[in-house]
Amino acid sequence: MRALRYLGPEKLEVQQVVTPVPGQDEVLLRVRACGICGSDVHGFLGLTGRRIPPVTMGHEFCAEVVQCGKNAKKFKEGELVIAQPIHFCGSCVNCRQGLTMLCLNKKFFGVLDTDGAMAEYIAVPEKLLYPLPAGCSPEVGALAEPYAVAYGAVKKAGDLTGKDVLIIGAGTIGICILQLVKLQGPKKIIVSDLSDTRLERAKLLGADGIVNPGKENDLEAIRTLTGGSMVDLSIEAVGVQATANQSIKALKVGGTTVWVGMSQREMTIDMQDIVCSARSVLGSFNYTHQDFGEVVQLLGSGRMESGRLISRVVSLEEAPQAFRDLHDRPDELLKILIDPTR
Repeated sequence: MRALRYLGPEKLEVQQVVTPVPGQDEVLLRVRACGICGSDVHGFLGLTGRRIPPVTMGHEFCAEVVQCGKNAKKFKEGELVIAQPIHFCGSCVNCRQGLTMLCLNKKFFGVLDTDGAMAEYIAVPEKLLYPLPAGCSPEVGALAEPYAVAYGAVKKAGDLTGKDVLIIGAGTIGICILQLVKLQGPKKIIVSDLSDTRLERAKLLGADGIVNPGKENDLEAIRTLTGGSMVDLSIEAVGVQATANQSIKALKVGGTTVWVGMSQREMTIDMQDIVCSARSVLGSFNYTHQDFGEVVQLLGSGRMESGRLISRVVSLEEAPQAFRDLHDRPDELLKILIDPTR
């Protein structure tokens, strides 16, 4: 089969590799759509150490059932499924608490040295698969994973009814967060980003107010947009020092920020902004297996404009250029999908 292999920093090559054989509890899938994540782009550039060459990347995918292992009986040949890419053990202390994304024995498809779905075929444990909802295309199905990252953060934020919410970062995850927050009945959604292009996209998708900290005093702009009260909740989807501090300083007394982004490992934070105003900082990492299933149902409901996230669909052979385009033109492009059947 053909697979897009990561061979080292900025080196991607379509190669012929052995087609996987499904184990007893696995399902062999023909990949129909696989998203290129921002973390894949960072891995392609050799910035993170989270992609160990040679490896096939790809953890956002929808596929067609080709063959089922002896013990895999839930799906039939030809059925379309969405894969939850975190292979959890189900028995460690974290899994027993439902924290499957923190499984002590996990493997993550397309990450480190575990081959992923930027290939014609992939074998996946049956327990990680969900039927593609009726009315959803494989391309929309491949968006379940980034929506699940956003869903985990929004769920952690709690009831947002009637609240003022700030979303920092209008990339793919920020836009997913925006759409999910809209469903919660907030009073106002404000989106902050350094790109006017991304901010205009956020406005089209439902943001009530937009702020560009590179061109204006962001805290004063947020104060004006909230009538002087600042926000009840902020969700940070960038992960650098400036935006982390913004997420705290924009809160009203007793407010909460949820951090999703993690681009910068260490940073300086004004502790008094948190302690003296009784603010809360929550970290949100990926999603539980249950969260993922809830997102699949939500995709099937048609309540989100999922197709608006897709910038382009490419073949395996066109994918190396797509990686470069995502790096060079981040303002213009959101999600590029690979269709290995092309």
